[in-house]
Amino acid sequence: MELTFESAFSIGGLVGHLSYLLLVISMVMRVMWILRVLVIASAFVAIAYDLIWLKDPVGVFWESLLVFVNIVQLSLTYAQNRFEKFNSAEASFVHKAFPGLSNTLKRKIIAQGTWLEAEHGTVFAKAGEPVGQLIYIADGEVEITVNGNIVGHCRRGDFVGELTVLTAAPATGTAVSRGSTRYWAIPGQNLRSLVASNDEVNQAVHASFHRSMLSKLVAANHQLEKTGGLVTK
Repeated sequence: MELTFESAFSIGGLVGHLSYLLLVISMVMRVMWILRVLVIASAFVAIAYDLIWLKDPVGVFWESLLVFVNIVQLSLTYAQNRFEKFNSAEASFVHKAFPGLSNTLKRKIIAQGTWLEAEHGTVFAKAGEPVGQLIYIADGEVEITVNGNIVGHCRRGDFVGELTVLTAAPATGTAVSRGSTRYWAIPGQNLRSLVASNDEVNQAVHASFHRSMLSKLVAANHQLEKTGGLVTK
């Protein structure tokens, strides 16, 4: 195809543009299987462009290879996800906290932590001291206080320590269990290593933390509207 202004916006040119557009869109996807599906779609459009308009067998070969590789990777991911099983507590945790990750990566995160039981009054974090671990509450309640004032409660499905665990910065509040609490905990160093070693995990963890903090902020605002101020002991 001759390169002219008219050819760039002809039917063939638009097909070529579509191929690259799908490829660009795929690069901003955070969920790997969606990225691969878009790459495959881009490659199929490119194959049509190479065959019909460019008459380019070299392009057809490489685009076909791209389709094949991504289909194989999708098949492997599907097989891994199908055979990776979670118990009820694990499933409730990872499917809510990291919905975009493969089951293999979800299992990798779980394996870096431990499921534990805490008695009433267990201190998970102290204001002004570094946060040593991230906690996910499977059952129970954790009270958050700042300067002796109750500023919130973390319950089933909530994280404790997500605000500072990745930076090892001091906790902004004190977190204490109220009643028996079942939870999953991962040492801060383990979590930081996971995040640093895998971009998918990095994105999923930050997205989950963002949702968690937003949810807590909304809950805190509702509490302030009800009470007209902080709840004190």
